[in-house]
Amino acid sequence: MERKCLKIIQYATYLILFTPLIFSSKFFFPFVTSKSIYFFALSEIIFFSYLILVLNFPKYRPRLNPILLVLTIFLVILILSSVFGVDFQNSFWSKYERMTGLLMWFHLFAFFIVLTSVFKREEEWQKIFGVSVFVAVVISLMSISEKIGITIIGASSRGGATLGNSSFLGTYLLFNFFLALYLFLKTNPEIFRSTFNKIFNFYSLLGMGLIGLSLWFSTAKAALLSTLGGLVLLFLLWLVFCKKGKLKIIAVFLLAVLLFSVIAFGLFTLRPESYVYKMTIEKYLGKTFGGRFVVWQAGWKGFLEKPLLGWGPDNFAIIFCKYFNPIFFTPEGGLDIWYDQAHNIVFDTLGTSGILGFLGYLSIFGASFYVLWKKFFEKKIKFEVAGIFSVILISYFVQNLTVFDMVSSYLMLFLVLGFVASLDLKPRESVEYKKSKLKILLTTTILVSFIFSFVIFVIQPLRASSYVIEAVRAQPFSEKKLGLYKKALNTSVIGRDQIREFFADSTISFSRSENIEKVPEGNIEQELDFICQELEKGIKRNPLNFRANLKLGKVYNTYFLFDESKYSDAQRVLERAIELSPQNQQGYWQLAQTKLYRRKVDEALALAETAVALEPKAEKSHLVLIQIAKLTGDRDLLMEKIEDALKINTEWATGIKDVLGLD
Repeated sequence: MERKCLKIIQYATYLILFTPLIFSSKFFFPFVTSKSIYFFALSEIIFFSYLILVLNFPKYRPRLNPILLVLTIFLVILILSSVFGVDFQNSFWSKYERMTGLLMWFHLFAFFIVLTSVFKREEEWQKIFGVSVFVAVVISLMSISEKIGITIIGASSRGGATLGNSSFLGTYLLFNFFLALYLFLKTNPEIFRSTFNKIFNFYSLLGMGLIGLSLWFSTAKAALLSTLGGLVLLFLLWLVFCKKGKLKIIAVFLLAVLLFSVIAFGLFTLRPESYVYKMTIEKYLGKTFGGRFVVWQAGWKGFLEKPLLGWGPDNFAIIFCKYFNPIFFTPEGGLDIWYDQAHNIVFDTLGTSGILGFLGYLSIFGASFYVLWKKFFEKKIKFEVAGIFSVILISYFVQNLTVFDMVSSYLMLFLVLGFVASLDLKPRESVEYKKSKLKILLTTTILVSFIFSFVIFVIQPLRASSYVIEAVRAQPFSEKKLGLYKKALNTSVIGRDQIREFFADSTISFSRSENIEKVPEGNIEQELDFICQELEKGIKRNPLNFRANLKLGKVYNTYFLFDESKYSDAQRVLERAIELSPQNQQGYWQLAQTKLYRRKVDEALALAETAVALEPKAEKSHLVLIQIAKLTGDRDLLMEKIEDALKINTEWATGIKDVLGLD
């Protein structure tokens, strides 16, 4: 039994490292869903096998260590933050686009416990890291192939290979670059006579080269700069801790200069008007990066409103909409109007889990550094272990100041944390296995629990995700499509709000197409009724959800084309949306459309003018205003609005001609 359980855990651990390669277009958000569910499945196989193992063999039972302690505390804080947050359901399940809620954290925590309890010897960890580097090399080759024009099946169009995004790719490669460096340095020169060690040494060096090359040619600038900075930091730490005399003094001085420079650079880049910002951030990342600062400001305001436990994990979208800045509809704001992450680990953690969550998160790094350097000074580990794994965590944190985590980066983080924690544990003595009826009963209970968990957290979300894709491909406004809508929403709780909004967009889009005339009106009203009812359910559960209110208002506006009694519903919902996000132009635009349906042109004009006043440099607000001004029949008013727009930006002339129907 011991041998079988260990084999299952060992090979499932190897397989789980292939998570970044998993991709399937059969599922909703294929780059995220397939990976996350794959990770859930294997981590559950690993964990429940481990439960059977520890039930019968006490030497594998988890033991308290600094990292396990702080992770447990942090997980408890996340649970409390979810319970007292604004949307527990979303905090627990998350959505298909992210899948980073409590459910993910429970699986990561279980994975960590098994890693630290089963893998104790450094040789075992080197095999695990070797597999991880192999996967990273495959992904790097895919990424490099994209750069030279070779199309790879399953690769993202956004430069992230199978990870779907170059930023996610960069974070993943950062970890594996340093793991390859660790494997290379751990090869003992005294045993180079062994063919295997020569091959392994070459493999590590080749892996580091290919991963580094992929990082260099990727657009993941934060990960690349963090990796290069990490190498510099590693070199300076080596001089400090492994050299003496002048070299050590120089290294200490350079470390101090480096620390001061990083702090100074960070302070200057927080000021978009500064010379440093314009010559670095704006020059290399573009003017639109300034929108990130506005997002961070929203995160800070959200933190100040709920400073202790925040708004709950995965609820940053609520903060963003409440403190929406109308500048997002301008090029300076990036023209990206939806953020569900702060793209900064500091503001994201502060906003969603408060000061307790942020301190808990920082303590994970603190505990890791404590274990690494304690063991180094006790001469239990060499510098390459303490230095490289400290630098991995520092580089990862720094690059996370501009991006956010997904399943692949979380997998690598917990792999590193598991290794560091294992350094602080001593093996227990074996205890002879004794069979008993109680153990048989408990083993049966574990197996039943595994089946239950696997169905609820793996199979059902996977089925629901596949139903979404089937619904997209089904005939619009058909009984089959509506049935698939219902199946997707009833099969699993995960991502329900997102699925509802996705279905709403699909229905609105087709309702406004020419082909709608071929659809029986009864089918149209049946589907619109269903979409409205589902969106109302989500709003009832979380009244603060601006996006759901806005989407429902759009659906009611569409429904008005078939049933004019929906006017009052559209007005009610959109007025509520404006209350939730008063600085967001979208609410005013949609309510203006509602007013136009009842020919209340003056009221629509007033709403459009309010939207323009929120941010005069937003082109779309002017285009909406000009369209409505045309409907008033007042030519002088129309010319006035056109002139006002062109005074701000003459390049808007093309857009103005388009909305006026001019050649």
